[in-house]
Amino acid sequence: MSTSILAIAFFLFIWLGLYYDLKLKDNIGGIFTKDRIRKLSDKIPEIGSFDLDGPAIGDGIGGIILSIIFWVLFSVVFVFLLYFLGVFFWAVILLFTAMLYWIFFRALRLVFKNSRHCKGKLLKSLVLGSFYSLLYVSWIYGIIFLANYLNNS
Repeated sequence: MSTSILAIAFFLFIWLGLYYDLKLKDNIGGIFTKDRIRKLSDKIPEIGSFDLDGPAIGDGIGGIILSIIFWVLFSVVFVFLLYFLGVFFWAVILLFTAMLYWIFFRALRLVFKNSRHCKGKLLKSLVLGSFYSLLYVSWIYGIIFLANYLNNS
């Protein structure tokens, strides 16, 4: 239901944008530039191979001291892994931002290039709005129907 409401809103946006000759300007620039990728790749630490076979620890005072030392070492390794995963997740967030930028800006800019032909023409803007809405929304319905089909079988 919510997907249908969003699809109708998207259709109205495209249809009225084509009818009223809406233009989109590219004033954001590139999200992924070579400098940003290079800065991100410089922050990623290298991970070498290491062996985790430790000695058998007893129950005495030596075992307690050795356990504390291992606890500190594993804490440092855990903080290092958190840093590495943080850099990884920021790269993923930048990738998703770039994808959403392309979907919401570049793709709509391609749609609204036709707005000069549709300005003030209700039927032509309605046909092109329907076509582009169907093109951009149909794959979402395909995923929903496929998920429902796989759940029911």
